[in-house]
Amino acid sequence: MAGKWKRGLAVLAGVLGFPALALAQNQCIVPQSLPQARAIFPPPGSTVVTSLTGHVLALSWSPQFCKLNGDDRKNAAQCAGPNRFGFILHGLWPDGEGRSNPQWCKKVQAVPSEVLKENFCATPSPALMQHEWAKHGSCIESDAARYFRAANKVYATLRFPDMDALIRTQADVGAFTTAFVAANPGWSADMVRVDVTQLGWLQEVLLCLGRDYRPRACPRDIGGAGPDTRLRIWPAR
Repeated sequence: MAGKWKRGLAVLAGVLGFPALALAQNQCIVPQSLPQARAIFPPPGSTVVTSLTGHVLALSWSPQFCKLNGDDRKNAAQCAGPNRFGFILHGLWPDGEGRSNPQWCKKVQAVPSEVLKENFCATPSPALMQHEWAKHGSCIESDAARYFRAANKVYATLRFPDMDALIRTQADVGAFTTAFVAANPGWSADMVRVDVTQLGWLQEVLLCLGRDYRPRACPRDIGGAGPDTRLRIWPAR
């Protein structure tokens, strides 16, 4: 079985063209059959076309998502079966001036099935991939394949701290950020934001990027929990 996991990672790494460091935290085999994505068109009045100043790479802590949404059949590929996920790639978001961020920039078609399969081990949800492409990717790249390639080029270089150790030490947001930065040379604490639920459970990590996809300090409008916030982490199954 371990050989299958490694082969699955190797296939995706080969598709992306660089070492799949982030994917090493996940145990993933692409299902032979995936649901087809369906085109999503901009809701009325939702289109925002403005200057692009940078990007945000959003990473979702899958165990927390599955704790809340794992019983929904549409999330079975991520939350049930043999696959195991830690931090998944939620999406690559365009950042604009202040709180005005580009979104739903144009109508786009459904993500092709081959693109869904190529990116499944990073984003194990065809519906999420379609939503991210329609809402955010439409403002960044000309087609879905280019958008996910840009997102995965950053995601696949990331390393993650020992989450079990952070759970045992009952870390706060500052300790998590310090551990993340230590694992990723070139990143600093002002480039990382952590979102938690109302009860303090780790939900998402936001990484700030420039227009060139290099790490940059987060703009003031990108929030996140304070460093002294107690961080509760739902363990991976």
